[in-house]
Amino acid sequence: MTALPALAGSIEVPEGCAGFLTVQQKGCGVSHYWRCEAAPEGTVWEVHYDSEGIYSLSVYDPDFQWLDSQYFRENTREHLTETAPDPASLGELLETGQDSYAFVIREEGPEGIRDVVHQGQDRLTGRTVVIDGVELLETEYTSTAMDADSGEEIFAVAGNQYVLAEERLFFLGADSFLQDGEEMKNDFSPVRFIRPGEAGFTEMTPLYGCNATEEIGYQPPASAQRKEKRNDDL
Repeated sequence: MTALPALAGSIEVPEGCAGFLTVQQKGCGVSHYWRCEAAPEGTVWEVHYDSEGIYSLSVYDPDFQWLDSQYFRENTREHLTETAPDPASLGELLETGQDSYAFVIREEGPEGIRDVVHQGQDRLTGRTVVIDGVELLETEYTSTAMDADSGEEIFAVAGNQYVLAEERLFFLGADSFLQDGEEMKNDFSPVRFIRPGEAGFTEMTPLYGCNATEEIGYQPPASAQRKEKRNDDL
């Protein structure tokens, strides 16, 4: 879970690792993805930057099951606990067209430790979406987070995401986020996919949606980041 800081607007991945994709997103965000030789095959790291700099660092298994995330601004960490009763599975989604999940994430930070149950479902819509020349599979999803001790609902989110099957990655899309009776609409869809050797690869300055007239007040929870942007200005 270690990434080198951005220097002069670009990211350097740890030694023994190789970046393979940079994604500029709607909503003023950019992510860079890499894999490491010493890690289990298919393990992927994602570092995410917003307008204020580095926001999070996450790691996923080959099924794009979210394993661990650090949130630098809040000084918090969230990680998967013991074996989930129903693990998230990109493989099952691609094979059958839908995947249900239920797992527990442990949140650790300045305010203490809390276990949160995440449960929901992903479903392929059957629609293929082309963004920046890249074919993506569209999904519909619903997800609810509940306090593991009290059973109280913390938030619920529903919307669309995208799957890049060849790289086994999820990307956020448009969604509706409900918390404490307040609903927020968001769209963090991909805008540009940048490969090694192309201009903008490893550059961690967000380019799209950064001049919005109103502040984006919602940062997606890591569990919805399968850890989440097409540009209104394009």
